[in-house]
Amino acid sequence: MRAGSRRIKTLETSRFSPLQLEDIPEPALPTPEWVRLRPLLSGICGSDLGTLSSENSPYFSPITSPPFVMGHELVGEIAEDNSGFQAGERVVLEPALGCTVRGIHPPCSYCASGRYALCLNVARGDISPGIQTGFCHDTGGGWSQGTLVAHPSQLHRVPDAVPDEAAVAIEPLACAVHAALGSAPTPDDTTLVIGAGSVGVFTVAALRHLTDAGRIICVAKHERQRDEALRLGATEVVHPEETYTKLPGMLGTEAYKPELGKPVVMGGAEKAFECVGAAGTIEDALRLTKPGGDVTLVGMPGAKSSLDLTALWYKEIHLTGSYAYSVENYQGQRTSSFELALRIAPEIRLETLVGPRFRLEDYRKAIAAARSAGREGRVKVVFDHKT
Repeated sequence: MRAGSRRIKTLETSRFSPLQLEDIPEPALPTPEWVRLRPLLSGICGSDLGTLSSENSPYFSPITSPPFVMGHELVGEIAEDNSGFQAGERVVLEPALGCTVRGIHPPCSYCASGRYALCLNVARGDISPGIQTGFCHDTGGGWSQGTLVAHPSQLHRVPDAVPDEAAVAIEPLACAVHAALGSAPTPDDTTLVIGAGSVGVFTVAALRHLTDAGRIICVAKHERQRDEALRLGATEVVHPEETYTKLPGMLGTEAYKPELGKPVVMGGAEKAFECVGAAGTIEDALRLTKPGGDVTLVGMPGAKSSLDLTALWYKEIHLTGSYAYSVENYQGQRTSSFELALRIAPEIRLETLVGPRFRLEDYRKAIAAARSAGREGRVKVVFDHKT
């Protein structure tokens, strides 16, 4: 199909307009091997909400290419036979746009090692700048009633045991898989997960199903979040208001009240996962981790962060970021984060965490529902392109 031969309805963002529903030409195939993909369901991510509200850091502005069609969490079907895929096959998209996708040979050292989300060439190659599909002008995105384009290396076939409602959440689950395996807690460790939105509960699930984690304590604010954290493998759950009252005792230590600022916790958890991305909870993670422990930032940080890093310095804590996914070393084999997420999706009944669904035309309601997801008892709000 020629580029521009059909116009499609999409949700597009630019540097001057946060979001518009408009008809645009279908994206062209960058090279003949690329595949045309029709989205079935597409998710609304916290990073999408941050983009729309201008709360995200401007860090990524030179490596994106507005205007672009949003939506990087999606399950779709192949629109036409190409590159070993048959029309109608269900696939999930791995949105990272690394060297292989961009036609760059030899690949950078990160792509060569399987850490393609950290690609050094995201502003080069066969397509416009963009760290992921959904942030690149040339690929299209999941928030579309038409098609987008994908390199065959980005596509993972969906097993029959994984329904569309689960497959649409494989991308954020893969992010949690990458974070959990990167920290690899042991049975003797106490692991603390701060935040129980989709990122937090998926991290709990990945820790319980793919690592040797022993005790997992989750800080969860809302009733549905607390229930899902326990169902997915948390040992105990505390409310954010108990962060410096009940939680220190659960960690075998105590909190000391300073003249100013947050309490000082001398001991803490061996491992902590910060799944909110807010300055306050990042600081909590540092304060609640024991000396020499590990803190992993899973939530995307906001544009402005004012942190007291004294706990990091004084306790000699290891602070690590966890972005997206990679080829993982799991049980002696190299397996992608996506394949591991697809493997555990039926075990955790991932489909029960997805909904409500909205038509693309109702995007204002969908965005509002995603913003209020926690207090309204939702985990993953999606666009339904099948209705």
